[in-house]
Order: sequence, then structure tokens, then C-alpha cells
Amino acid sequence: MKLFKKALVATAIFGAIGAQAADVSDATQFTSSEGFSVGNLATLTSQDPGVRVIVREQLEAGDRIKLQFGAGLDFEPTGGGFAGVNLYNSNTGTALPATGVPARTLGINTGSGTYELEEVPSLRDVKNGVVVLEVKTGFTIEKDESFEVIPDVLLFDSKATTANATVTYSATKWQDGTPKDTTGDNTGSFLKFATQYSAKVSTLLDGVIEREDQLSFISGNVTGDDNADTLKVGITDNASYIAAATGANVSADFVITGDFSDLVAGDFAVTADAGADFVNADLSVALAGDKKSATVTVVDTAAQDDGIAGTFTLRIDNATRTGAGTPITIKATSFTIKGDVDFDGAGTITDTNVLAANTNAGQWVLDATIINIPYFPVGFEGVNSQVNFANESGAAVDVNVTAIDGAGVQYSGSLADLAKYSTTKVSQVTLMAALKDSKGNTVPAGSKLSVTFNIDADDGKVNAYAFSEKVGLGRQSLVTSQQKGIK
Repeated sequence: MKLFKKALVATAIFGAIGAQAADVSDATQFTSSEGFSVGNLATLTSQDPGVRVIVREQLEAGDRIKLQFGAGLDFEPTGGGFAGVNLYNSNTGTALPATGVPARTLGINTGSGTYELEEVPSLRDVKNGVVVLEVKTGFTIEKDESFEVIPDVLLFDSKATTANATVTYSATKWQDGTPKDTTGDNTGSFLKFATQYSAKVSTLLDGVIEREDQLSFISGNVTGDDNADTLKVGITDNASYIAAATGANVSADFVITGDFSDLVAGDFAVTADAGADFVNADLSVALAGDKKSATVTVVDTAAQDDGIAGTFTLRIDNATRTGAGTPITIKATSFTIKGDVDFDGAGTITDTNVLAANTNAGQWVLDATIINIPYFPVGFEGVNSQVNFANESGAAVDVNVTAIDGAGVQYSGSLADLAKYSTTKVSQVTLMAALKDSKGNTVPAGSKLSVTFNIDADDGKVNAYAFSEKVGLGRQSLVTSQQKGIK
């Protein structure tokens, strides 16, 4: 009869260990999303993710603690069974090893606490992820004391998430199994994921092209080289995260787009800035065959294996253009950049995007007045469109014009100079005749254009007014935007 009663009490204690209790922290250190996805967690020997349990009610000798682990932990791991629970306390000469808990074990670390715990092996349920601890005879866990729960990395399932790589704490009285310590947040996650990589453009390409010969920059250039400009990109690599991706499998590509026609590969050079985790030998730059983009690659070599954090500087020199037998002008162009990190080296996992496509990387602009008319209809029956220019400077000015139609066809040409101190009317007929596409064709009737005028004039000297007039119904002003000359 006594044995039967004891069995009932034991069953009651185990069954009641389900009440919510204590405060269980989430992981105190981030785990690399990228490194975890390539299986790095299972290869670690000294970085076991853990959580801290803070007891919010005194526990006496014999009181029991139930640890219920989520589905993200597997206590029947591949490659060997669960190797047991190890209890660590520096006061008893069993301090937590610096290399972490042994393979396939669960560590319970009470640090320098003045209490001791022991496992109740008969209540261990590896299939359902349950471990039960008991406060040893002669000891008390005071309110707000704590202990750490540290599973070996081999106990984590490859598909573990923040939501399922958890432990839930509960406690019961030794006498009758009634719940204790029922306040607080009793569940914590061992995995707190964060992306390991990010990047930003710290210095834009910003050359301002001298407007007469157009063979040099008047500002934005490199010291001592008036036809070169630089772009700086900073990379953040949190290589200290648990399971971080590092080594020869890690590389990053930054694709810069722009008009690089007339340039050659030797006009591009990339260097590592001071303090970077990479060196010049880890960097390369390649010009695309169509000369519409250039790609900077950063690698984390096996020899260094220390990440790709740091800033690189890309220098673009127009020397090939401007040094040609017949000099070629520097092209005014806008630049964009896209950056991706390949962290598995095999291309089997989607790269981490660190700079979105079309991120601004700067521009090279001509030192001139730029006037754009985003909507300018030409050649429609009964409709007359016109631009009126006012040149208030004391010199005639050149006018270059480009346009694009609704089908994406690009046109370019030039107009007659604007005489000094004068007003000039430019009709749609004149404009259509001046503009030619790449095959020499003029703008067809019935086109809707976006027109840009590039005018050799200083700030505020030339202005424009555009309108479209339907015969017999009056005129309507057309929107213009002006970027004044810089000088």
C-alpha cells in the first residue's frame, strides 16, 4: 500500500510539472542566419547556444524543475544517442569547460551558485524532449538566482527555428507536486537569428565634367588626377555571430552599372581601405564585355578566414578616353550598384543581398544648365508644341538635345546657338528635324517625347518656357525642370 501511494505521488509530481514559471531569457548572442543555413552550427566546438533561467520563487531541497524542449532540438541525434546531462558548478570543481559542453550532452551550469542540482534520470523522456532536475538535499535556490541551460550544438535539428528551438521551465513542490514559481516568462529560445552581412555606399561617384573640352572633372576628382573618380563601399560582416560563415566559401560581388564605353579593364582599380579584414589581394574588378557594368569581388580566403568586413575603394580613371589620339569626352552618366554575398561557395543557397538593385552610386554630370520637359508631344495634327528660350548672358551658348519616345527609342542632336541677350523660339518642326536616332532617323509624327536640353551656360543665365497649343482652343504650359549650371 505504501509503495502504491509513493507511486501515485511520483506520478502527480511529474504530471504537475507543467505550470508556467520563472523568467527564461532568449539567446544572449545572435546566430548567423547564413552560417546556420549551411550547417555551421553542427561544426562548432566552443560556441554552444544557451539560455538563462532566473528563478522567481525560492525552491527547496527536493523541489523539481521540468525542462521541456521544443521540436527544434533532437535528443535522439543522428550519429549517436543522447549522451546525458552534465551539471556544472565552479564551487564543486566542475566548471563549464571553455570548449563548451561535450558532444550530444545537455549542460546545466549553476556557475558559482551556492546550490546544487541533480537530474532525475527515471523521468527523462528523450523522445519528447523532457529533462527533470531536482534541488539536492541540503540546498535551496533563492529567489532571483539563476542557472544556464546549454545544449550541445549536435542536439539542434537542421531545421530549427527561433520558434521551435526553445526550452520551457516549470517547477513543483517536493511534497505533493503542486506548482511553484508560476510567474514570469517561462520559455526562452536558444536561437536568435540575424543576417550576418550588410553594406552601404559611403562615398558616391560625384565628378563634375568641365563643359568645354569635357576631358576632365572640375570637382569630385581624385587628388592629382583630374579625370578619375572614386566610389567607396563599406561591408559589415558580423563574424562573431554563432555559426558565422567564414573562409574560402565566402565572397561578395558588387555590380556597378553606368556608361563605361571607351574604357578598358585597366581603367578600374580596387583597393582595401585601412582596417579592412581583407587585403588588396582579396579584391578584383572586372569590366563587362558590353561595358555597361563593372563587378568588384571581395573574397574571404582560407588563409585569413577572418571575414569580409571593411571598406574598399573603386577608382575609375577616364585616362583611356581622354588620352586617345583623338580625345573622347568623359560620358555624363548615372551609376547604380547591387551587392550580394555568396556564403556557401556552391551557389546552391540564395545569396544574401546587401545592396538592393539600383542603389544610388552617384553620377557624373556636365557643368551646364540642364532643362528637361518630361512630356512634349510633336507631330500631332492640329497641335503645335514649342519651346521659348531666354539667354540673358553676354555670350552665345551651345544647345545639345536628347530625347526618348514612348517606345524607348533614343534620339540626340543639337540646335543653333542661342544668341546673347536674346529670346529664341524652337518649334516642334525644328526639334523633330534636329533629333536623330542611332540609325539616323528623325522623330516620326505623332510622338510623345521626354526632351532634355544641355546648355553651355552658367547658373540662371538661360531659362525656358514650353507649351503645347491646340489650334483654336488655346495653349497649355508644359512642365519643365531645370538643373542650373554649377559655375
